[in-house]
Amino acid sequence: MKYDTKLKIGIITYDVPHKKTQNVVNGLIKKGYLNIRFIINKFKPFKKRNVLFDHRPNQIKGLNYSSFCKKYHFKSTSLNKVNCYSNLDLVLICGSGIITNNKIERRLLINCHSGLIPETRGLDSFKWAIYKNKLVGNTLHFIDHKPDLGKIISQSKTSLLQKDDLYLFSRRHYMEEINMLVNFEENIKNKNIIKLNKNKPTMRMPIKIERKMIEKFDNWKSKFIKIQND
Repeated sequence: MKYDTKLKIGIITYDVPHKKTQNVVNGLIKKGYLNIRFIINKFKPFKKRNVLFDHRPNQIKGLNYSSFCKKYHFKSTSLNKVNCYSNLDLVLICGSGIITNNKIERRLLINCHSGLIPETRGLDSFKWAIYKNKLVGNTLHFIDHKPDLGKIISQSKTSLLQKDDLYLFSRRHYMEEINMLVNFEENIKNKNIIKLNKNKPTMRMPIKIERKMIEKFDNWKSKFIKIQND
């Protein structure tokens, strides 16, 4: 596929080193996208909580956006500025926290949610999908004023292998999330949308339920690997 490398791409990210941003931007650079502007949101440390299983790699590590600006002469601006999106063709969300309503513009901001919406919405989607015996996958979508209900661009079920344990499967799920953002042009042109029922968004998974999710993984895997291979 031929990429439109002249596209002006915004990257919403934090003002601290951030792994997902680094992964996505490196992928974009490899494809030849060099017209990038970082849109910076101040990082607010998350409330510490105990978990039994980290389903995503540690995110506050790696390169800061300023390292890319220095090496590739990318520009940066603050998300708080009135004209932070000016002249951009699209904006990819890599790290932002909650984006306020006045910063949401229709069909401009693209997010990759780590669940298949509208069935799996909200926080800890990977864990809740397994616990509730649902498909696990990612959704590339435009954001609007409702959580995880913006127009779907494309969806991808996370590939499941016989050798997978929970750790291996979660890391592949994360990398497929990165790939959906990096390959946004392909996903826009070749839509894949799964028909699913709408559910309410979830909150962080409590330890008690997380323990049950971990115990259920092998049975979940047996069911869905069979469905995948049929």
